[in-house]
Amino acid sequence: MSYLTSTMAINAISEMKHFHDDIVRLYGEYDMDLLDNLGRRNIVMSQAQEKFFAAELAKHYEGVVNDGRTGQPDIVLSSLDKELECKLTTRHKSGSISFQSDYTTLQQKGSLDYLYVIADNNFEKFAVLHFIGLTVDDFHPVANGSRGKVSMKKHVGMKKCNMLLGHAISCNKLEIAKIDEKLSKISDVTSAAGKKLLMRREYHVSTPTKYSFVLEEVSPSHA
Repeated sequence: MSYLTSTMAINAISEMKHFHDDIVRLYGEYDMDLLDNLGRRNIVMSQAQEKFFAAELAKHYEGVVNDGRTGQPDIVLSSLDKELECKLTTRHKSGSISFQSDYTTLQQKGSLDYLYVIADNNFEKFAVLHFIGLTVDDFHPVANGSRGKVSMKKHVGMKKCNMLLGHAISCNKLEIAKIDEKLSKISDVTSAAGKKLLMRREYHVSTPTKYSFVLEEVSPSHA
C-alpha cells in the first residue's frame, strides 16, 4: 500500500517545476543552458525532488527527515519505519528508461522503497512511480564498468509499483492485441500466415514484459 498519493506527487512536482524554471533562468543569465546536459540537470534537481516530496509527506506523517548528506537515506519516515530512495531520470536517446539503484546500499538494507520520477527534456511532463520493498532480486546483476549501479528488471519490479502520475503500458499486451485483431480476420489459423501470427503471439505471451511510460503534464494550476 502506497503512503504517497497522486495529489502529493502533483504538489511536489509543481514545486520542482517552479524551482527548475528559476534555475534555468539563472543559468541563462550567465550564458549557460541547463538543458544542454540532461544528466547534469537531473543531478541538480535531485535534491529538489527529495526536499519537496519530504515536505508533502511531512504534511501527513510525523518524523519525516530529509537529511541530504552523503550516505544518509534520501527521506526517512520514522512513524512508518520507512526509508525512501528518490531517483530522477529522463528517457535515453533510444527512448528507453532505466530505473537504477546502488547495489551495495540495496544489499546492505535488504529491502527499500523507491520513488522514481520520470521527466521529459523540458521538465513539463512527468510520471511518478512509487515502489514498495524492492530487493536485489528486482535488479539485474552488477555489470562491468557500472560503478556499482544496477538497473531494475521492470518485468519483476513493476509488480511492486504504485503509479502516482502518468501511465505504464505493457508493450506485450499491445502487441498481443494487434495480433489478435489480425487473427480474427483469418479464416484458417492453421494456414502459414495464421501459424506465423500464433508464433508471434506466443513470443509476446512468454517473453518478460516490456513497458512504455506515458508522461503527464503538470502545471502550476495543479498546486
